Amino acid sequence: MRLAAIDIGSNSIKMVVVEASGDSFAVLAREKDVVRLGRDTLRVKRLSPEAIGRAVETLKRFRGVAEGRGAEQVFVIATASVREAYNAAELIEEAERVAGLRIEVLSGIEEARLIGLAVAQGCGTRGTSILNIDIGGGSTELSLMNDRSPVNLFSVKLGAVGLTERFIASDPVKPRELRALKEEVRRALERPSRELGGAKWQQATGTSGTVSALGEALRLSRPPAADGREKGAQPAGDEIKLTRLARFNDTMAGLNLAARRAIPGISAQRGEIIIAGGQILEGAMRALNVERLRSCEMALREGVIIDRLGQLDAETRPPLPDVAEPRLKGVYAVGRRFLYEEAHAQQVASLAEKIFDNLAPIYKLNRKHRTLLSAAALLHDIGYQIAHESHHKHTLYLIKHSELTGFSESERLVVANIARYHSRSLPKDRHPDFAALNQHDRETVWRLGAILRVAEALDRSHDARISDLRCVREKDEIHIHVRCTLPCDNEIAAAEEKRDMFEQAFGCTLVIGQNAP
Repeated sequence: MRLAAIDIGSNSIKMVVVEASGDSFAVLAREKDVVRLGRDTLRVKRLSPEAIGRAVETLKRFRGVAEGRGAEQVFVIATASVREAYNAAELIEEAERVAGLRIEVLSGIEEARLIGLAVAQGCGTRGTSILNIDIGGGSTELSLMNDRSPVNLFSVKLGAVGLTERFIASDPVKPRELRALKEEVRRALERPSRELGGAKWQQATGTSGTVSALGEALRLSRPPAADGREKGAQPAGDEIKLTRLARFNDTMAGLNLAARRAIPGISAQRGEIIIAGGQILEGAMRALNVERLRSCEMALREGVIIDRLGQLDAETRPPLPDVAEPRLKGVYAVGRRFLYEEAHAQQVASLAEKIFDNLAPIYKLNRKHRTLLSAAALLHDIGYQIAHESHHKHTLYLIKHSELTGFSESERLVVANIARYHSRSLPKDRHPDFAALNQHDRETVWRLGAILRVAEALDRSHDARISDLRCVREKDEIHIHVRCTLPCDNEIAAAEEKRDMFEQAFGCTLVIGQNAP
């Protein structure tokens, strides 16, 4: 199978085309266009029409290259510059209209997870822990992985493009500008430094164009060995020592742009942002007590490929529960942060999953749908942490603004909408968060929200009175037969009151009764 992944970054748009087999792949082609989507965008929080036009033309060309290489699917993800823009929808709509590509905007934490996944598989050793620092144009992602599973993930608003625009106005940079930039880096890394203070790792790596450029420049500036002979075989990537990086950064700060561009390993475009990029890397290494790291070519695009291969493999299997769905670990963490009623949440999730599993073969629902439903069911009541009144709306807000590891921005908005409609009104086009969804996601919210609505009613007493259920379709009717451990007339009555969304979503009459024949 041939796949392509396109990464829309703040500085450039990059693509990789691969030949995949199982969970491994071989790179067939790499493409890169310096589009500078983040220029001014990170400051004014708005994508200019010119930037959108440049990005869409690049996407159109990349799609042609990918298809020419035989790619069966093309995945497109966007990071900080699109994530921060108020008018990101304009780029997303134009890309679909002109290039026929759907952009998935990643949260910072999801970006960190995917980068960490790529580094752990491509540059790490199986069974070891690895810390990675990825410096982009608009943000920096830190990933601590243990045997390819995330331990700690951070995304901080430190990017080489963004900091250059905010702090550097002189050529060469003035001392006061450099001091302000360094202080911003120090402040932004306080939380990761604090939370990773006692952590241990066996390898440290760095990714992105900035890290690769710094590694190459340091290697090219290294004096030759005293005996004139090269060392033996070395690991892939360039080693970056903190002491040498600090001296290099001091040198860069004293040079004007033309002189920086003349440094071997620093391209013309990189010369504009290398001061900020170098200070971010130095600050991160100091904050995390990293004395040396090695650059790694694997990054976000490869992480997307690895993750999608896992999802494609999962979709070939029936939509039944895994022993442990990794993405739900983050969901439980969010629920506990907002002091959710865990027993009730788990009961509702269990009932919703049972309804789903019975309906999946009939309505062609897949494993991804099941995970979205489970996440919404577990978090449907977290809005009570804000207020009892309109708690369903508060739930939507909290999910939208929470870090759900393993979920994209669009998936998180779908989960939030599913949870929002577990009570009160049905989805309407005048609801802003529902209206923001595309047609496919709206249909998903209708179906999964309808299941959650009934499941939540079947635990009205919050004491797990219903021990089991099964669904059967008979012509235009769907029958839910429930088995109770205690009297459950109230639960059945509550579910019948909330069957409106279910009947509209599935085009049926819903009949609920006690005990299966």
